[in-house]
Amino acid sequence: MTREQLHEVKEQFRSNQVVCERVVGLFHLLSNKPRFRIACMLMHGEACVQELAEVVADGKMTNISQQLKMLRLGGVVTKRRDKKQILYSISDEKIARLITFLRTEFLEDQTL
Repeated sequence: MTREQLHEVKEQFRSNQVVCERVVGLFHLLSNKPRFRIACMLMHGEACVQELAEVVADGKMTNISQQLKMLRLGGVVTKRRDKKQILYSISDEKIARLITFLRTEFLEDQTL
């Protein structure tokens, strides 16, 4: 790498610090197996805590709400109330594309 290229890369890193922190935070959130599975399940549509627990944690409610809270605070999922139920979904299209990419590139035809 030339000195000029090195300087250019260094400037890019300085100007993109916020973006880098967001990406690293997103990968940190999705690096947890239950959270990644929750995100993958929500790619199929909205789900409530009970449905997520049934699929992701074999019916065990423990920890699912905590994982959903972390995903919500991290901007990965959103929630809405439908009468007495809280329904969760993927927050935006960028996150959906990232999850689709990870699933197709690394899991091929395997199920989660």
